[in-house]
Amino acid sequence: MKQTISQQAVALVEKKLAGLEGQLTPQDAATATGITVGEARDALSRLMELYVTRVSADDQGNVLFKFELPLRARGTKTAAERWAAQKEVLWKNFKRLFRMWIGAMVLIYAVVMLLAVLLILFAQAQGNSRDNRRRSNGGDFLTVVLRVLAEGLRFAFWTNVMLPTSYSVDEYGYRYRNVVTPRGPDKNKKSFIIAIYDLALGPERAEPDPLATEQEVAAFLRAERGVLAPVEIVGLRGGGIAEAEERMADYLVRFNGDPTITDEGVVLGEFDSFVAGKDAKADVKVTPYWDEYEPPYEHSGNSTERNIAIIGIVGFTFVSGMALLAGGLDTLRSIGPFFRTGFVHFLLGYIPIFFSLSYFAVSLIRYFITKKKEEERVARNKEKKVLRMIFQHRIWSGTADQIYFTIVSYGKNDIKREEIDPILQKIVVKLQGDIELGEEGEAIYTFDRVRREIEAAERLRATRSGTYL
Repeated sequence: MKQTISQQAVALVEKKLAGLEGQLTPQDAATATGITVGEARDALSRLMELYVTRVSADDQGNVLFKFELPLRARGTKTAAERWAAQKEVLWKNFKRLFRMWIGAMVLIYAVVMLLAVLLILFAQAQGNSRDNRRRSNGGDFLTVVLRVLAEGLRFAFWTNVMLPTSYSVDEYGYRYRNVVTPRGPDKNKKSFIIAIYDLALGPERAEPDPLATEQEVAAFLRAERGVLAPVEIVGLRGGGIAEAEERMADYLVRFNGDPTITDEGVVLGEFDSFVAGKDAKADVKVTPYWDEYEPPYEHSGNSTERNIAIIGIVGFTFVSGMALLAGGLDTLRSIGPFFRTGFVHFLLGYIPIFFSLSYFAVSLIRYFITKKKEEERVARNKEKKVLRMIFQHRIWSGTADQIYFTIVSYGKNDIKREEIDPILQKIVVKLQGDIELGEEGEAIYTFDRVRREIEAAERLRATRSGTYL
């Protein structure tokens, strides 16, 4: 990039952007403002540093700068990106508060409910009137239910936490210990309380490094002699040509590069100053987009047994709250005036009911969200396999059968033949390819831009000598 830039030239070109719909070449800028082509080129490079831009070529083989209108400062987010970030913050805060509530319900309410049971038993022992006997029927029912809960909790924690042993029941109803056989990764290793969190809110996923892609591009530039094509950005990070052109402008600014136009009308990025010298090689591996691992989306990450135990515990919270409201709390009226207030009904009845319903609602809603995300991840993985064939096997033009059987030749394959055409139709749009008809009417998918850019980048690299690693 030029370091000495006329601020007047920058201002003149910026004023003309709206009238030219944000798309102009250095020649267009010179014509519209009266400055020289060199000054226009430097001004556009400076504006590219300031605003979100895409870099491509026009029909005459000139470098074309496409500015987003209205102009958006580089580094600022779109409304959609801001909303996505806001939703992420809201979800994180909700998870933090909901975890606190789950912890309170599981730990504190266990003691509260135990005290309630003891008080009910005490009130039953003291009651001797018909009215008390009538009310104690609800208490007897509640006591039985809570005893079932206590046994269920003991069994759940015993069998799920006290590993590596579990318990079976013999023909006389007595439990006996047996050794759990190895079954691969043990989902019961995390604590039971974490498993309760995860059933509602999901297991935590590793946060990606926000600069990981930029580090990878930097390593790619040093490995590939400081030359970068837009389609190679697709090969590094996925997406389509439009996103790659915007990223190209970002990398030209970030790594001090210059756009250049080849004889074939292909725009490439040259980063001579970035790869110059003998800098130490960074320990960054360049991984193509189709080889990047994306972990699956799990609803809870718990074993089925643990989920059943958790559902039973939370379900009993709902049942016990209903039972207390239905008559169990009436037994405590004789103990003191506090138990005649509406607050105790809210504390021991409505709160447990609302907690259990909200717990199940959050888990159920997130189940469908997680299912959708996992389906999208699987679809991305299938698209990655097709992209691998196009880029690595250089299938610039081919039928769905050719691509499918090339994938099959790799061995293990989870893509069906009927899935190839829909995937290719999406990729054609992203890579600005085309669909032609063969002699027998079959669809032939062509990716001429991918071919031209990769071949142009390779020819330019071949003219450069020396090593940049």
